[in-house]
Amino acid sequence: MERRGKDIFPTSKGIQLIGLVPEELKSPELTAKWEKQLQLIGKGKANSMNFVKDMREYAVKLVKNVAASSEIYKHDNATRVKCPECSKYLLEVNGKRGKMLVCPDRECGYRKGVSQISNARCPTCHKKMEIRGDGDNKIFVCGCGYREKLSAFNKRRDSEKGALNKKDVSRFLFFAEFRL
Repeated sequence: MERRGKDIFPTSKGIQLIGLVPEELKSPELTAKWEKQLQLIGKGKANSMNFVKDMREYAVKLVKNVAASSEIYKHDNATRVKCPECSKYLLEVNGKRGKMLVCPDRECGYRKGVSQISNARCPTCHKKMEIRGDGDNKIFVCGCGYREKLSAFNKRRDSEKGALNKKDVSRFLFFAEFRL
């Protein structure tokens, strides 16, 4: 699941997972049965060790059913880029600092950064821009469609150094009112 504003939406991975889960596990009757057992344990009328034993047996049964199932999970974030170490197709994932390509084989562990979220603001919409590319080919990209090469960005930033920004003006006005 992912949060968008105040709402929670299922991801494509979550929707696919619900399709792969056995019907028995999705039923509200199973949840009610477990809740009733837990209430009886809380009142001292049922043995907690038996409940834990039953849950373990149920989990083993479910895992065997899923392993024997012919259903296959398909990554929706697979790319056409192959891992240089194991030759599997890399997955595109969103990390804390931006997008990256990750090998689906956990033993391989290959990772490569694709883009990074910067603190630089877009001159048109003032949102944070992404940095894409390597070395001198770096480019700043905004969601509104604005694009700028690293060299052009540095020139623009150097030319704006002497200019006042909104934060400086508001600070000046605040202290000017405070003195009066």
